[in-house]
Amino acid sequence: MTNVNIEITNTAQAYVKDAIKWKSRTEGEEIARDKVKSAISDWKAQLETLPESGKACEYYDSPEFRELIKGDYRFIYEIRKVGEQFNIYLLIFCHVRMDYQTLIKQFPHY
Repeated sequence: MTNVNIEITNTAQAYVKDAIKWKSRTEGEEIARDKVKSAISDWKAQLETLPESGKACEYYDSPEFRELIKGDYRFIYEIRKVGEQFNIYLLIFCHVRMDYQTLIKQFPHY
């Protein structure tokens, strides 16, 4: 049986807060929070079922770094597999129109 552990890094948590703050300017904080939470829930649900889904992130040279789009948001994450255990770490969360290459370059593990 495959086990999946998903962790949202501190950096990604800050990006989530920024996304909610940005979206709340036009839709209100509660609606913005619900939309972002929904996208994160969809992402988690997909990876819990298919942990190796997503495509290789074009700005990383390693296949462990993946990206997946859910709704209006892009998820950049790392997959570490040990036996049947998948440890997935959300590194970057941003709107699909955002220049995420810049965010990747600012990420401490780049």
